[in-house]
Amino acid sequence: MTLLDGSSKGVLPGRPNAMSRLHRLLDLLGGQRLRPIWICTAILFALFAVVRLGLLLARYGLLADRVGSGEILRCFLLGVRYDAMPIGCAMGLLVAALTLVSPAVFRRRGFRRAVVLYAAAVVTIFVGTQGFGVYFFLRFGRRLNYMAFAYLAHLETLQFMWNHYPTWAVIPVIPGLFYLCYRAFGRWFRRGSDVPWSLRRRLGAAAALGALCALACRGGLEPKGLNPGSAYFCGNQLVDQLTMNDFYTMFYAAKRELTDGRDERQAYHLPTVARAAAVTREMLLAADDELLNHPANPFWRRSHGPYPRRDLNVVVIVMEGMAGKAVGALGHSPSHTPHFDGLCDEGLFFERMYAVGARTSRAMVATLCGHPDLMGTTVMKRDRALGRFLTLPEILRDRGYRTMFIYGGQSTFDNMGVFLAAGGVEEIIDQGRMDEPAGNWGVPDEAIFRHAHERFGEMAGQRFFAVILTVSNHDPFDVPPGRVEMLPAEADERNKALNAYRYADWALGDYFRYARRAPYFENTLFVLVSDHGRDLDQARMVDVPGFRIPCVIYAPGIVAPGRIDTVASQTDIPPTLLGLLGGAHEHCFLGRDVLRVAPGDGFALLHEDVDLAFVRGGLALTLPPGSGQGARLFRVGPSEMAPVAPDDARAEQADALAEQMLSYYTIARDLYLRGAHCSPQRYREATTAPSSRPRLTDE
Repeated sequence: MTLLDGSSKGVLPGRPNAMSRLHRLLDLLGGQRLRPIWICTAILFALFAVVRLGLLLARYGLLADRVGSGEILRCFLLGVRYDAMPIGCAMGLLVAALTLVSPAVFRRRGFRRAVVLYAAAVVTIFVGTQGFGVYFFLRFGRRLNYMAFAYLAHLETLQFMWNHYPTWAVIPVIPGLFYLCYRAFGRWFRRGSDVPWSLRRRLGAAAALGALCALACRGGLEPKGLNPGSAYFCGNQLVDQLTMNDFYTMFYAAKRELTDGRDERQAYHLPTVARAAAVTREMLLAADDELLNHPANPFWRRSHGPYPRRDLNVVVIVMEGMAGKAVGALGHSPSHTPHFDGLCDEGLFFERMYAVGARTSRAMVATLCGHPDLMGTTVMKRDRALGRFLTLPEILRDRGYRTMFIYGGQSTFDNMGVFLAAGGVEEIIDQGRMDEPAGNWGVPDEAIFRHAHERFGEMAGQRFFAVILTVSNHDPFDVPPGRVEMLPAEADERNKALNAYRYADWALGDYFRYARRAPYFENTLFVLVSDHGRDLDQARMVDVPGFRIPCVIYAPGIVAPGRIDTVASQTDIPPTLLGLLGGAHEHCFLGRDVLRVAPGDGFALLHEDVDLAFVRGGLALTLPPGSGQGARLFRVGPSEMAPVAPDDARAEQADALAEQMLSYYTIARDLYLRGAHCSPQRYREATTAPSSRPRLTDE
């Protein structure tokens, strides 16, 4: 029985029982003050869960028979912790505003309108980011990462998205969504009781909810907070990636960029620089290499080629996308690259060459600088590397070569022009100098080769080094008509990509048809290498067979044809070329002359986003960031990758491979941080300049 004054029978007035306290608590929690927090939090958690479920269903074909129901359940449960991080950050300001303001301020129309505006903006931003993240995941099999920042920073990328995707439709969707949220929240937030809040109650709620937000931002109670390694509990890369969310992965990428990757030492348990140098020295140095006491680089050495010095021209052709199942030289059938396959048969073909990464900029760093690049933003775009990276063009320029870079796009892309000019490239010929009709990424390959051929013909006996970067074999695969027999793109979307392969191959064959009749041909080493792999298996953390790329040294009469089955990396190309040019040469390339390496002794470091892989002989090790969890050993061949059952012997092999991989990466990273991947003269000039950076080490 309840009395009119609110007390119950048998209970003194003013002493509410447990039920009345519960009702009052529910009134407070569901009241107008806290209602916006609960509504926004519920919407955002539901948004993350729906997107995660949708992407799992969209990629179910890559999950079936590979992932158990328990792992999918864990993906959702652990995903809540990752989802809580951006939600906690977004709700922090709302919690502070709603719990701390006085009742008079809370009732003001302007304050309530500001709350509605903020909540609508948060939900709109989260939905928009998730929409972009869905596209990114379906294309790359990963959450948004450093590539999202890199792509959106380029006008070419934005133009490509505008021309080939219904980007125009998104423009009205975003403000429309914001308007709908604003109207809906305006109604929903007014519901519930408006119980007056005392100062004590406001401070208590602020402390309690603020602590929850802080806990959510950290991702739990662990001393170091939640890290990406916690998501790598499953052997399927798609499930591991879906456990996280786009806001977390972008935050992690931004943090690594702002710190220049200095947190990698903890994320990967990197060895000390001294230990890494000792291990890497055993991996790199040949028996007749002479160490030359560089003040900061223990790998500056003098190598001796197997021939007397011969001043041959060198042309390096970095072929956009010339890898994957369309390339017959890699053992695939049917082949859509007959001209390139013929060059591989007539030249010295490297059967187990691996790309260092999944972007063209990484291929350029490895192929020209003998450096495996670093995770995150390529060193081409890091100012610490500008003018402080040894390049093959620099070595040959000092030998009297004329050096040039010929590219069908804008040389500003990925800072290529500035980086190469600072690294010894004297002449840059890009889209702006070709005066040719251009597509989204630049002029077609036939125009690039035509300008290169004309420029080489003008050298009149002058020794030259040139790197040519092609563009046509790239999404959206728009190629000139009438050059090759086109497959009907309407019948199969993949035919559009195959047509680009066919055109790029035709342009390559057309160039060599003219080059063989030119005076410079018989005195030139041609190196043809793909920039990165294609047709990657998104379910694998690092698809090692997918990183395999074709590479051939083509120089009839100079280099005998043959096939090399030693594991090699793009970082091995500069020292291999110097070996073919003969004589003694000084360098600090983190690669080796593959022609002087025992077949079972080659190695390659691969990385994609924050994941590392290492290939040596018939084994590969993959390693994500985190506390050593997720390392897996595989048996690999040219086209296969099978997990190795763990036992004591295999564990020792895995530990040895992990030490070699992390030591090699530690040295690459340390030389970059200290600006020491360069000649002693360059190093002295840079470190004595008034504006030079201080030496850095995290030994």
